[in-house]
Amino acid sequence: MIRAIARYGIRTIPGDEKEIVAAFRRGEAIEGPAIREYEEQFANYHCVSYATATSFGRMAFYYLLRALDITPHSEIIFPALTFWVVPEIARCAGFKPVFVDVDAHTFNLNPALIEAAITDRTRAIIPTHLYGQPCEMDQIMQIAEKHDLTVIEDCAQAAGARYRGRRVGTFGNASFFSFQMLKGINTYGGGMALTNDSSVAANVRSQAEAEPLQTSGELVRRFISGLAARSLVSPKGFAWWGYPFGAAASLVTDHDFSKHFWERIRALERFPNSYRRQYSNVQAILGLRALAKLDEFNQRSRANAQTYSDVLMNCRAIETPRLIANAEHVFYQYCIYVSDPARAKRRAIRRGIDFETSHVDVCSSLPLFKEFAANCPHADKTAEALQLPVYSRLRTSDIERVLKTVMEVTSDLAPMSEPETAPRPEEFKSSIVV
Repeated sequence: MIRAIARYGIRTIPGDEKEIVAAFRRGEAIEGPAIREYEEQFANYHCVSYATATSFGRMAFYYLLRALDITPHSEIIFPALTFWVVPEIARCAGFKPVFVDVDAHTFNLNPALIEAAITDRTRAIIPTHLYGQPCEMDQIMQIAEKHDLTVIEDCAQAAGARYRGRRVGTFGNASFFSFQMLKGINTYGGGMALTNDSSVAANVRSQAEAEPLQTSGELVRRFISGLAARSLVSPKGFAWWGYPFGAAASLVTDHDFSKHFWERIRALERFPNSYRRQYSNVQAILGLRALAKLDEFNQRSRANAQTYSDVLMNCRAIETPRLIANAEHVFYQYCIYVSDPARAKRRAIRRGIDFETSHVDVCSSLPLFKEFAANCPHADKTAEALQLPVYSRLRTSDIERVLKTVMEVTSDLAPMSEPETAPRPEEFKSSIVV
């Protein structure tokens, strides 16, 4: 059978399942010492004073919004390209999202456009380190200091990334992380709030610990669904369902059916019960194991990305990712522009390789935020970007096969037009050889 390669991979460590079962047997699945240990080690890893584990990364953000001294009903600046639930959480907390365009080639908030969006009601900026690439935090922090704005970093996709030698999540007043299955640290859900402010940390902790504990049944369902998802995106699992379905669908449509597996975009007038839960001890056990491997996993993803860029940067039908200076990208995703993305992805899935368009939302154009709509043409352009599989679990032979497929499916495509901003990215180096 063909070894099909999904665009997503789930990070796990051999023995995770045994640790889960052992925690249940000890009676330490729900509550236990691992939670506080994980918080302390996560804070130490980032050289930050306080970390608080939460049910979701989005809830860490919600607690931070309520804990920080941000004037009610004020405006908060978001990149137009971000996961819809983050600005929606801000709206639920009583704030007005204001969307600012991104750089279409780095996919991150464009610092040059921030000041034009600042009004006398602006109180905060939420830079999102998208796809694992740090934002240009020097410029963002200078703007924040000039206008006395709070900065909360969205590090959901960038655990372990660095900017000027410092890990993301350590520049602003606070930051939040996600441990959802596809993230850099996978604890089958959960999140973390970071800050150096003791009063903010105490407030966040009081909110998080006021939520109900998860039940054993909820935890069992969490892990069963997680293990099922892991099987579905494995090469064998994807070969049985994703590849044949995708290949057949490509004959009649360019629609990305994976969008239907993501959480439905909707107004959160009332938070789902799953949001209102405490982080569990068994998840913290997995978090400790994953944190110890985070740098190694990130090095593998960077090495895979380096291999792609070395081969593809001279391909005229492709534009490879642009990297900002003084940053260490961790490549949660590797996104390219292709002169004919629809044709490229159709051809690729028929060869068993899953290329697709981004699953991150252009929030400035979503009906959910129609009252906050903004003209953000560069964010709109990112909808054309294709994601290549780059995750750390890929074999060297998988990377070679992905590259071979990319070259085949783009060999007769027209050259890309010149990028709107120059120059092309400087090369980045990795200590891992593949």
